[in-house]
Amino acid sequence: MAPKIQPKSEMISIIPQPRGNRAVKAIFLFIFVCLIILYFYGSNNYTGSQVVYGMAIHFIISQAWEFIVSLSEFYEEITHVHTRYNGEVLRALKASFCVRNVYFFIFTSAICYIFYDEDLLPRFSCVINLVMLFLCNLLCRLFGLQGPTPAAISEITEKRHLNVAHGLAWSYYVGYLKFVLPALKHSVKRFNKENNLLKSSDTFSLHILIPLSCKIYGDLKEIDGNIEFVKEIPPLYIDRAGIKERVFKNNVYRILDEDHRPYYCIVEYATPLASLYEMSDVASAAFSKEDRIEQAKLFCRTLENILKNSLQCRDAFRLVIYDDCTKGEDHSEHLLSREILKHLKQQHFEEYDVGIRA
Repeated sequence: MAPKIQPKSEMISIIPQPRGNRAVKAIFLFIFVCLIILYFYGSNNYTGSQVVYGMAIHFIISQAWEFIVSLSEFYEEITHVHTRYNGEVLRALKASFCVRNVYFFIFTSAICYIFYDEDLLPRFSCVINLVMLFLCNLLCRLFGLQGPTPAAISEITEKRHLNVAHGLAWSYYVGYLKFVLPALKHSVKRFNKENNLLKSSDTFSLHILIPLSCKIYGDLKEIDGNIEFVKEIPPLYIDRAGIKERVFKNNVYRILDEDHRPYYCIVEYATPLASLYEMSDVASAAFSKEDRIEQAKLFCRTLENILKNSLQCRDAFRLVIYDDCTKGEDHSEHLLSREILKHLKQQHFEEYDVGIRA
């Protein structure tokens, strides 16, 4: 019996389409209703100037609330100004405040102050006050004065795990690290039978490179002459996604210090970073350099949390995070080798300290 082919129209119906502008049409409808109510209930009791001035006061109250909320967000963002905004307070301000909101608040406040008159402040009825309140908020919504700030959007995506970094980190773990890390110790022992280069236990870990620029290289020697490929460790074969004996490989590199003393360890880039880098080069992705750096940091944090909570992986990795985005005193052609050596020495010190205490 031939399989039933789903009609194209039915296939399309289960795919969500981009949202339209019905919400805007509904706002226009509600504004129209408010204007009608305002006309019938207020035209005989209040002058046009009084109604306009009353609306302006409600605008100020509405925008003052948004301003206080934004100020609260800025109070949080200022504590992350170095990690999220590269030390730029102005960027933290822009992320916490809607610029149009601030301008409109200042403009409306100035108008009310300049044209202040006691005769323009009658005691509006409860219905009129309520209608003007609804009307002001509808207009603010229509003009985009009440939308979420970049800081609020970032907080929502992080808390609900909706960002790109979260998905990439989980995909990297589930599709790769979950298999490689638990088997790494056994692979290193097999490798040492012939080579005996990875002698200490601190070299049994996979050193995962995470450059904040997300730029990765096929050969580490391209970026740092003190790093050189030595040999592959015995590969891991797993039946995966319909592929029989899919191969998972890891490489041993020799790292030279300032005195050209060799150190050996297993090193590789976090491959999902390549996706972040490519996304920032594609216009349709709407992914800026700042977005890329932020997502790289979130990727690192998410991946670390995942691996630390995995009983099989928590002692088999080391995240080597380094800032290669800016040129400064700490930036050199041997930045990467220095960062790797720093982690190797720190691991050795930690294990030595634990051994002493034991």
